[in-house]
Amino acid sequence: MKRLIFIIVFLLQALDVQAGDKELFHQVYSLILSEYIEDVRLLDFFKPVFKAVEKEDKDIHIIQEKNSVTVYYKGRIHKVYSHPREDKNPLKWAEYTDFLLKEIKKISPELENKDFELAEVMLYNGTQEFDKNMHYYPVLEIGEQQEKIQPYHASLQDDKILYIRLGTINDYTTQAFHKTIEKYPDPQGIILDLRGNKGGYLRQALEITETFLSKKIMIYTQGKEAGKRNIYRASEEEKYKGIPLVVLVDSKTASAAEVIALALQKNKRATIVGAQTFGKGTVQNIYKLNNEGHIALTTERFFGFEDFSIEGVGMRPDICSEYFDENTDIKDIIQSGDAFVCPQLNRQS
Repeated sequence: MKRLIFIIVFLLQALDVQAGDKELFHQVYSLILSEYIEDVRLLDFFKPVFKAVEKEDKDIHIIQEKNSVTVYYKGRIHKVYSHPREDKNPLKWAEYTDFLLKEIKKISPELENKDFELAEVMLYNGTQEFDKNMHYYPVLEIGEQQEKIQPYHASLQDDKILYIRLGTINDYTTQAFHKTIEKYPDPQGIILDLRGNKGGYLRQALEITETFLSKKIMIYTQGKEAGKRNIYRASEEEKYKGIPLVVLVDSKTASAAEVIALALQKNKRATIVGAQTFGKGTVQNIYKLNNEGHIALTTERFFGFEDFSIEGVGMRPDICSEYFDENTDIKDIIQSGDAFVCPQLNRQS
């Protein structure tokens, strides 16, 4: 009997550690301080994360001020809670967040039943309000997302032009890409279609890029530490040396997909055709959390060779398909050079 009681107590303790709100927020707050690209106060992150509680119970209303948070329930003030004085102490803020959640659950039957799910909802909604490029992935969602998003297509057009469609950039698409280049070792030309590609993982994007570059610098990134840059250089001889390459882009080509297009354009390895790209010049790294979920934090910015950042601007294609009428002679398009401004289409279109 004693052994059975010991096992039950041990399992309950283990579950408490695994699923504790305080431990989860402590880990996230610590990552924000150490890894996020800018030096921020924990209060700046806490505000949008804690505000997300309102979405789960419409009777709860939260007013956040510089030094305190006021909680209202059904239109009446419940209580004012003072913020921790130490703005760079992740443990203090984790304890504070955990305490506030327990206080609110006491007055809200709606939230009392949500238990650990509430912390996940807060992180899911709050992270993107703090930084539109950040994201919290609940347990298993990353694997599910990769299973859902696997658009890849490759075929030989007219028996000589290799067409490769990359709809996203992850382990699946890079593996499929490498199988394609083994299958078609000597095409007369290549079209790499990145239209609608919202990006993916930087490492895989660089792996694809270096297929077309011979030991050239692809991009460099700037992290949190001022003056410290990481230079990414193609490690091997390119596999398609001398073969013409065209990259198709549009206003939804973003992030890691823009890395590929920008590196190939800056090295004069490809002709970029399409519309002005989306303009997401930041890099997100994914960290596994104690609750088996993951969080993607913005940790770096990437640049071309003249300190050019595409953030909020996008990259300009060599040939702007949106500038010319569809009946325009192809020779006039090629000879147009830089004598036009390439429009950026409605990103939602």
